[in-house]
Amino acid sequence: PFPEKIMVSILVTGANRGIGLGLVRQLVQEPSVSIVIATARNVDSAKDLKAINSPKLHLVPLEVVNEDSIAKAHAKVTEIVGANGLDFLVNNAGIFNKYKLNGEMDKAGLMEQFEVNTVAPILVVNKFHDLLKKAAGNKGSAQVANISSALGSIDFAPQMDGPPTTTIYSMSKAALNMLTRKLSLEWKADKIRATSFCPGWVKTDMGTEAAMLTLEESTIPLAKQIIGLKEENNGLYYRYNGETLP
Repeated sequence: PFPEKIMVSILVTGANRGIGLGLVRQLVQEPSVSIVIATARNVDSAKDLKAINSPKLHLVPLEVVNEDSIAKAHAKVTEIVGANGLDFLVNNAGIFNKYKLNGEMDKAGLMEQFEVNTVAPILVVNKFHDLLKKAAGNKGSAQVANISSALGSIDFAPQMDGPPTTTIYSMSKAALNMLTRKLSLEWKADKIRATSFCPGWVKTDMGTEAAMLTLEESTIPLAKQIIGLKEENNGLYYRYNGETLP
C-alpha cells in the first residue's frame, strides 16, 4: 500500500479582509499546504474570500468573541481535518480602536479592543488545543502563529512613539505577545509551539493607504515564515520578513 500523503492544514481567523485575506491567497498556492481553513464572521458577505478559487480552501463561519461560534467552528474544522488534526492556527482577527490617554475614553470601546485582540485568541487556541495536539502527535509538532504588531513590543515603545492614539491597541498586542510566550512554555509537552508576528504597516482598511507595504509585500514572506517555523522560533517575535523583534 502507498503511504498516505501527509496532509498539512492551516486555519486563519479574520480572513475576510486585510492581512488574513492576503495570507489565505498565499497559503492556497503553497505546495506543502493541503487544507486552508479561512474563517470570517460572515462568510456569505466575504466576497474577496469567496473569489479565491482553490480546491484547498474551506470557508468556516467564526465570530472570535463568541464562545458558541468558536464551538461550532471547532466542530466543523474537526470534520475537515479528521484524524490528521490541525497543523497551524493563525490568530489574525483584530481591531484597532484609537484612544488618547488624555482624551475621551469609553469603557465599552476599551473592552472591545481587548476582547478581540487578546481574549478571543485565548478562547480560540483553548478550544482548538485538541486538534493541534492531535497533529503534533502525528507529525512531531503543531504551531500557533499570533498576528501581533511591533506596537506590542514594550522595548520598542520609544521608537514606535508615533500617533498617541495607539496606546490601547499596543497594550492589547503586548498581552497577545505574553500569550505567545506562555503557550510556548505551557504547551511544550504537547509539542505545540507559538510565535508572534508583526505583518508590518500594510495598506489595508486598518493600515490605510498611507502605509509602507502592499498586502503582497507583507503576506508573501509572512506566509512562508509561518509555514517554515521550527522549534528554535518557539515563543519568539518576528517581523513578516523574519527579523526578530524585542
